[in-house]
Amino acid sequence: MEFGLFSNGERGNAIAQATYDEDMAEVVYADALGMDEAWISEHGTFLTWEKPDTLPCADLFICKASALTENIRMGPAIRPLPFFHPVQVATDVAVCDHLTGGRYLAGFGLGIGTGNGQRGVLPGDRRVMMEEAIDLILKCWTSPEPFDWEGEIWQGKNWHILPQPLTKPRPEVGIACSRSEGTLELAARKGFLPLLSWTPSTGQIKQMLEIYRGGENEDIPPDNHRARIARVVYVAESDARANEDLANVDLGSPVQSGRLDHFVPENGTRADLTMAHLMNSDGFFVGSPDTVYDGLRNFYDEVGGFGTLLMVAGRDWGNWEQRKRSWTLFMEEVAPRLATL
Repeated sequence: MEFGLFSNGERGNAIAQATYDEDMAEVVYADALGMDEAWISEHGTFLTWEKPDTLPCADLFICKASALTENIRMGPAIRPLPFFHPVQVATDVAVCDHLTGGRYLAGFGLGIGTGNGQRGVLPGDRRVMMEEAIDLILKCWTSPEPFDWEGEIWQGKNWHILPQPLTKPRPEVGIACSRSEGTLELAARKGFLPLLSWTPSTGQIKQMLEIYRGGENEDIPPDNHRARIARVVYVAESDARANEDLANVDLGSPVQSGRLDHFVPENGTRADLTMAHLMNSDGFFVGSPDTVYDGLRNFYDEVGGFGTLLMVAGRDWGNWEQRKRSWTLFMEEVAPRLATL
Protein backbone atom coordinates (compact mmCIF):
# COMPACT_ATOMS: atom_id res chain seq x y z
CA MET A 1 0.00 0.00 0.00
CA GLU A 2 1.08 3.56 -0.71
CA PHE A 3 -0.09 6.77 0.93
CA GLY A 4 -1.07 10.29 -0.01
CA LEU A 5 -3.50 13.18 0.40
CA PHE A 6 -6.83 14.01 -1.13
CA SER A 7 -6.75 17.78 -0.73
CA ASN A 8 -10.51 18.28 -0.79
CA GLY A 9 -10.34 22.03 -0.16
CA GLU A 10 -13.02 23.50 2.03
CA ARG A 11 -11.73 26.00 4.57
CA GLY A 12 -14.07 28.94 4.04
CA ASN A 13 -11.47 31.70 4.21
CA ALA A 14 -12.53 35.10 2.92
CA ILE A 15 -9.22 35.45 1.01
CA ALA A 16 -8.24 32.68 -1.38
CA GLN A 17 -4.50 33.13 -0.74
CA ALA A 18 -4.94 32.08 2.89
CA THR A 19 -6.52 28.79 1.85
CA TYR A 20 -4.05 28.17 -0.97
CA ASP A 21 -1.12 28.75 1.41
CA GLU A 22 -2.53 26.28 3.95
CA ASP A 23 -3.22 23.67 1.27
CA MET A 24 0.30 24.15 -0.10
CA ALA A 25 1.86 23.71 3.35
CA GLU A 26 0.04 20.39 3.71
CA VAL A 27 1.32 19.08 0.37
CA VAL A 28 4.88 20.18 1.13
CA TYR A 29 4.72 18.48 4.53
CA ALA A 30 3.30 15.31 2.99
CA ASP A 31 6.24 15.21 0.60
CA ALA A 32 8.70 15.66 3.47
CA LEU A 33 7.05 12.74 5.31
CA GLY A 34 7.48 10.51 2.28
CA MET A 35 3.89 10.34 1.03
CA ASP A 36 3.56 9.25 -2.58
CA GLU A 37 0.69 11.25 -4.08
CA ALA A 38 -1.50 14.31 -3.61
CA TRP A 39 -4.75 14.79 -5.53
CA ILE A 40 -5.99 18.38 -5.49
CA SER A 41 -9.74 19.06 -5.72
CA GLU A 42 -10.74 21.42 -8.50
CA HIS A 43 -13.94 23.27 -7.69
CA GLY A 44 -14.84 25.54 -10.60
CA THR A 45 -16.89 28.56 -9.60
CA PHE A 46 -18.84 28.21 -12.85
CA LEU A 47 -20.01 24.74 -11.76
CA THR A 48 -21.14 24.52 -8.12
CA TRP A 49 -18.56 25.91 -5.73
CA GLU A 50 -19.38 29.53 -5.02
CA LYS A 51 -16.90 30.27 -2.24
CA PRO A 52 -14.27 33.01 -2.19
CA ASP A 53 -11.39 30.58 -1.58
CA THR A 54 -12.36 27.97 -4.15
CA LEU A 55 -9.59 26.51 -6.34
CA PRO A 56 -10.91 26.41 -9.92
CA CYS A 57 -7.58 25.44 -11.52
CA ALA A 58 -5.58 22.78 -9.70
CA ASP A 59 -2.87 22.69 -12.41
CA LEU A 60 -1.51 26.10 -11.38
CA PHE A 61 -1.35 24.96 -7.75
CA ILE A 62 0.38 21.72 -8.75
CA CYS A 63 3.06 23.45 -10.83
CA LYS A 64 3.92 25.74 -7.91
CA ALA A 65 3.92 22.78 -5.51
CA SER A 66 6.30 20.85 -7.76
CA ALA A 67 8.93 23.55 -7.21
CA LEU A 68 8.54 23.22 -3.43
CA THR A 69 8.61 19.42 -3.24
CA GLU A 70 10.97 16.64 -4.24
CA ASN A 71 9.16 13.38 -4.91
CA ILE A 72 5.41 13.53 -4.41
CA ARG A 73 3.27 13.04 -7.53
CA MET A 74 0.26 15.31 -7.95
CA GLY A 75 -2.89 15.54 -10.00
CA PRO A 76 -6.18 17.45 -10.19
CA ALA A 77 -9.22 15.70 -8.74
CA ILE A 78 -10.70 16.37 -11.15
CA ARG A 79 -10.71 18.41 -14.35
CA PRO A 80 -14.40 18.24 -15.46
CA LEU A 81 -13.93 17.37 -19.14
CA PRO A 82 -17.32 18.45 -20.57
CA PHE A 83 -16.55 22.07 -19.64
CA PHE A 84 -13.21 22.37 -21.48
CA HIS A 85 -11.94 21.84 -25.02
CA PRO A 86 -10.13 18.47 -25.08
CA VAL A 87 -7.18 19.78 -27.12
CA GLN A 88 -6.57 22.45 -24.48
CA VAL A 89 -6.77 19.83 -21.70
CA ALA A 90 -4.31 17.60 -23.59
CA THR A 91 -1.94 20.55 -23.99
CA ASP A 92 -2.24 21.61 -20.34
CA VAL A 93 -1.44 18.08 -19.14
CA ALA A 94 1.59 17.84 -21.43
CA VAL A 95 2.97 21.17 -20.19
CA CYS A 96 2.37 20.20 -16.54
CA ASP A 97 4.06 16.86 -17.20
CA HIS A 98 7.19 18.75 -18.28
CA LEU A 99 7.06 21.43 -15.58
CA THR A 100 6.75 18.81 -12.82
CA GLY A 101 9.49 16.61 -14.22
CA GLY A 102 7.10 13.74 -14.86
CA ARG A 103 5.38 13.94 -11.45
CA TYR A 104 2.03 15.03 -12.89
CA LEU A 105 -1.03 12.75 -12.75
CA ALA A 106 -3.93 13.70 -15.01
CA GLY A 107 -7.33 13.66 -13.32
CA PHE A 108 -10.56 13.50 -15.34
CA GLY A 109 -14.26 13.34 -14.57
CA LEU A 110 -17.76 14.50 -15.40
CA GLY A 111 -17.92 17.42 -13.01
CA ILE A 112 -21.06 18.61 -11.28
CA GLY A 113 -23.78 20.76 -12.81
CA THR A 114 -25.24 21.32 -16.26
CA GLY A 115 -22.94 24.12 -17.33
CA ASN A 116 -25.80 26.61 -17.64
CA GLY A 117 -24.54 29.98 -16.51
CA GLN A 118 -21.01 31.25 -17.01
CA ARG A 119 -20.18 28.36 -19.35
CA GLY A 120 -23.44 28.45 -21.27
CA VAL A 121 -25.45 25.43 -22.39
CA LEU A 122 -23.39 22.32 -23.06
CA PRO A 123 -23.63 21.07 -26.67
CA GLY A 124 -24.35 17.48 -25.67
CA ASP A 125 -24.85 14.93 -22.91
CA ARG A 126 -22.09 15.24 -20.28
CA ARG A 127 -21.16 11.56 -20.37
CA VAL A 128 -21.00 11.52 -24.17
CA MET A 129 -18.82 14.63 -24.03
CA MET A 130 -16.50 13.13 -21.40
CA GLU A 131 -15.95 9.90 -23.30
CA GLU A 132 -15.29 11.65 -26.61
CA ALA A 133 -12.97 14.11 -24.86
CA ILE A 134 -10.97 11.22 -23.39
CA ASP A 135 -10.54 9.60 -26.80
CA LEU A 136 -9.46 12.90 -28.33
CA ILE A 137 -7.00 13.67 -25.51
CA LEU A 138 -5.39 10.22 -25.81
CA LYS A 139 -5.10 10.77 -29.57
CA CYS A 140 -3.37 14.12 -28.99
CA TRP A 141 -0.85 12.50 -26.64
CA THR A 142 0.03 9.55 -28.85
CA SER A 143 -0.46 10.53 -32.51
CA PRO A 144 2.91 10.96 -34.29
CA GLU A 145 1.35 13.20 -36.94
CA PRO A 146 -1.39 15.88 -37.08
CA PHE A 147 -4.83 14.33 -37.47
CA ASP A 148 -8.40 15.20 -38.39
CA TRP A 149 -11.23 14.70 -35.90
CA GLU A 150 -14.89 14.28 -36.82
CA GLY A 151 -16.69 13.50 -33.60
CA GLU A 152 -20.20 13.95 -32.33
CA ILE A 153 -19.20 16.98 -30.24
CA TRP A 154 -15.90 18.24 -31.67
CA GLN A 155 -14.63 18.51 -35.24
CA GLY A 156 -11.35 19.83 -36.61
CA LYS A 157 -8.55 19.44 -39.15
CA ASN A 158 -4.81 18.99 -38.74
CA TRP A 159 -4.93 18.87 -34.93
CA HIS A 160 -1.84 18.28 -32.83
CA ILE A 161 -0.34 19.57 -29.59
CA LEU A 162 3.03 20.93 -28.59
CA PRO A 163 4.82 19.86 -26.55
CA GLN A 164 4.11 16.17 -26.54
CA PRO A 165 4.01 14.70 -23.00
CA LEU A 166 7.28 13.94 -21.26
CA THR A 167 5.91 10.67 -19.83
CA LYS A 168 5.72 7.81 -22.33
CA PRO A 169 3.62 6.22 -23.67
CA ARG A 170 1.28 8.71 -21.94
CA PRO A 171 0.76 10.33 -18.55
CA GLU A 172 -1.01 8.28 -15.90
CA VAL A 173 -4.71 9.18 -15.66
CA GLY A 174 -7.05 8.96 -12.69
CA ILE A 175 -10.80 9.20 -13.16
CA ALA A 176 -13.38 10.10 -10.53
CA CYS A 177 -15.66 7.11 -10.01
CA SER A 178 -18.97 7.49 -8.25
CA ARG A 179 -21.29 4.52 -7.97
CA SER A 180 -21.91 4.66 -11.73
CA GLU A 181 -21.04 1.36 -13.37
CA GLY A 182 -20.26 3.16 -16.61
CA THR A 183 -17.39 5.20 -15.20
CA LEU A 184 -15.89 2.22 -13.36
CA GLU A 185 -16.04 0.14 -16.55
CA LEU A 186 -14.51 3.06 -18.48
CA ALA A 187 -11.65 3.25 -15.95
CA ALA A 188 -10.91 -0.43 -16.52
CA ARG A 189 -11.23 -0.24 -20.31
CA LYS A 190 -8.92 2.78 -20.65
CA GLY A 191 -6.36 1.65 -18.08
CA PHE A 192 -7.11 4.61 -15.78
CA LEU A 193 -6.70 4.77 -12.02
CA PRO A 194 -10.10 4.67 -10.24
CA LEU A 195 -10.37 7.58 -7.80
CA LEU A 196 -12.88 6.81 -5.04
CA SER A 197 -14.09 9.57 -2.74
CA TRP A 198 -14.21 9.51 1.06
CA THR A 199 -18.00 9.64 1.31
CA PRO A 200 -19.08 6.11 0.17
CA SER A 201 -19.41 3.38 2.81
CA THR A 202 -17.22 0.28 2.99
CA GLY A 203 -19.92 -1.80 1.33
CA GLN A 204 -20.26 0.69 -1.50
CA ILE A 205 -16.49 0.79 -2.02
CA LYS A 206 -16.40 -3.02 -2.20
CA GLN A 207 -19.14 -3.04 -4.86
CA MET A 208 -17.37 -0.36 -6.86
CA LEU A 209 -14.10 -2.30 -6.87
CA GLU A 210 -15.92 -5.44 -7.97
CA ILE A 211 -17.39 -3.57 -10.95
CA TYR A 212 -13.97 -2.14 -11.80
CA ARG A 213 -12.30 -5.57 -11.65
CA GLY A 214 -15.00 -6.94 -13.94
CA GLY A 215 -13.84 -4.63 -16.74
CA GLU A 216 -11.58 -5.69 -19.58
CA ASN A 217 -8.09 -4.48 -20.47
CA GLU A 218 -5.37 -6.86 -21.63
CA ASP A 219 -2.56 -4.30 -21.42
CA ILE A 220 -3.35 -2.85 -17.97
CA PRO A 221 -5.44 -5.41 -16.06
CA PRO A 222 -8.00 -3.75 -13.74
CA ASP A 223 -6.64 -4.84 -10.39
CA ASN A 224 -7.48 -3.37 -6.98
CA HIS A 225 -3.89 -2.21 -6.50
CA ARG A 226 -4.59 0.61 -8.99
CA ALA A 227 -7.43 2.02 -6.88
CA ARG A 228 -6.93 5.26 -4.94
CA ILE A 229 -9.35 5.43 -2.00
CA ALA A 230 -9.85 8.54 0.14
CA ARG A 231 -10.73 8.15 3.82
CA VAL A 232 -10.89 10.37 6.87
CA VAL A 233 -7.81 9.49 8.96
CA TYR A 234 -6.72 11.25 12.13
CA VAL A 235 -4.11 9.91 14.55
CA ALA A 236 -3.31 11.11 18.05
CA GLU A 237 -1.48 9.62 21.02
CA SER A 238 -4.71 8.12 22.33
CA ASP A 239 -8.30 7.54 21.29
CA ALA A 240 -9.45 10.09 23.85
CA ARG A 241 -7.09 12.77 22.54
CA ALA A 242 -8.17 12.16 18.91
CA ASN A 243 -11.85 12.33 19.82
CA GLU A 244 -11.28 15.53 21.78
CA ASP A 245 -9.39 17.16 18.89
CA LEU A 246 -12.15 16.51 16.33
CA ALA A 247 -15.32 16.51 18.41
CA ASN A 248 -16.47 19.98 17.32
CA VAL A 249 -15.33 19.88 13.70
CA ASP A 250 -17.79 21.15 11.07
CA LEU A 251 -18.08 18.62 8.24
CA GLY A 252 -19.42 21.28 5.87
CA SER A 253 -20.90 20.71 2.44
CA PRO A 254 -20.80 16.88 2.31
CA VAL A 255 -23.52 16.87 4.97
CA GLN A 256 -25.55 19.62 3.30
CA SER A 257 -25.35 17.98 -0.14
CA GLY A 258 -26.57 14.60 1.06
CA ARG A 259 -23.40 12.69 0.25
CA LEU A 260 -23.26 11.36 3.82
CA ASP A 261 -26.95 10.50 4.12
CA HIS A 262 -26.18 6.77 4.33
CA PHE A 263 -24.62 7.51 7.74
CA VAL A 264 -27.83 9.06 9.15
CA PRO A 265 -28.89 6.90 12.12
CA GLU A 266 -32.24 5.14 12.05
CA ASN A 267 -35.05 7.65 12.59
CA GLY A 268 -32.42 10.41 12.55
CA THR A 269 -31.76 13.44 10.35
CA ARG A 270 -28.76 15.18 8.82
CA ALA A 271 -28.47 17.13 12.05
CA ASP A 272 -27.14 13.89 13.57
CA LEU A 273 -24.20 13.83 11.13
CA THR A 274 -21.72 15.42 13.49
CA MET A 275 -18.06 14.50 13.55
CA ALA A 276 -18.63 13.05 17.03
CA HIS A 277 -21.15 10.63 15.47
CA LEU A 278 -19.17 9.88 12.31
CA MET A 279 -15.86 9.25 14.11
CA ASN A 280 -17.38 5.97 15.22
CA SER A 281 -18.85 5.18 11.81
CA ASP A 282 -17.78 3.13 8.84
CA GLY A 283 -15.11 4.93 6.80
CA PHE A 284 -13.74 7.22 9.53
CA PHE A 285 -10.48 6.18 11.18
CA VAL A 286 -9.81 8.29 14.25
CA GLY A 287 -7.79 7.35 17.32
CA SER A 288 -4.44 6.06 18.51
CA PRO A 289 -1.97 4.48 16.05
CA ASP A 290 -3.18 1.00 17.03
CA THR A 291 -6.84 1.93 16.66
CA VAL A 292 -6.29 3.51 13.25
CA TYR A 293 -4.16 0.60 12.04
CA ASP A 294 -6.74 -1.97 13.12
CA GLY A 295 -9.53 -0.02 11.45
CA LEU A 296 -7.69 0.46 8.17
CA ARG A 297 -6.52 -3.16 8.11
CA ASN A 298 -10.11 -4.35 8.55
CA PHE A 299 -11.27 -1.91 5.85
CA TYR A 300 -8.57 -3.20 3.50
CA ASP A 301 -9.67 -6.80 4.04
CA GLU A 302 -13.39 -6.00 3.72
CA VAL A 303 -13.07 -4.27 0.34
CA GLY A 304 -10.66 -6.86 -1.06
CA GLY A 305 -7.51 -4.73 -0.90
CA PHE A 306 -6.43 -1.58 -2.71
CA GLY A 307 -3.25 0.22 -3.72
CA THR A 308 -3.20 3.77 -2.33
CA LEU A 309 -4.81 5.33 0.73
CA LEU A 310 -5.53 9.05 0.34
CA MET A 311 -6.07 10.88 3.62
CA VAL A 312 -8.56 13.73 3.41
CA ALA A 313 -6.82 17.11 3.69
CA GLY A 314 -7.56 20.70 2.74
CA ARG A 315 -9.89 21.12 5.71
CA ASP A 316 -9.54 22.64 9.15
CA TRP A 317 -10.06 19.36 10.97
CA GLY A 318 -7.81 20.11 13.90
CA ASN A 319 -5.36 23.01 13.83
CA TRP A 320 -2.17 22.94 11.74
CA GLU A 321 -0.01 21.56 14.55
CA GLN A 322 -2.54 18.84 15.26
CA ARG A 323 -2.72 17.84 11.59
CA LYS A 324 1.07 17.70 11.33
CA ARG A 325 1.21 15.55 14.45
CA SER A 326 -1.49 13.27 13.05
CA TRP A 327 0.29 12.71 9.74
CA THR A 328 3.66 12.26 11.45
CA LEU A 329 2.24 9.63 13.79
CA PHE A 330 0.53 7.95 10.83
CA MET A 331 3.68 7.77 8.70
CA GLU A 332 5.87 6.66 11.60
CA GLU A 333 3.60 4.22 13.43
CA VAL A 334 0.78 3.17 11.10
CA ALA A 335 2.08 3.32 7.52
CA PRO A 336 4.97 0.87 8.01
CA ARG A 337 2.50 -1.81 9.13
CA LEU A 338 0.18 -1.15 6.19
CA ALA A 339 2.89 -0.75 3.56
CA THR A 340 3.42 -4.52 3.26
CA LEU A 341 -0.20 -5.16 2.25
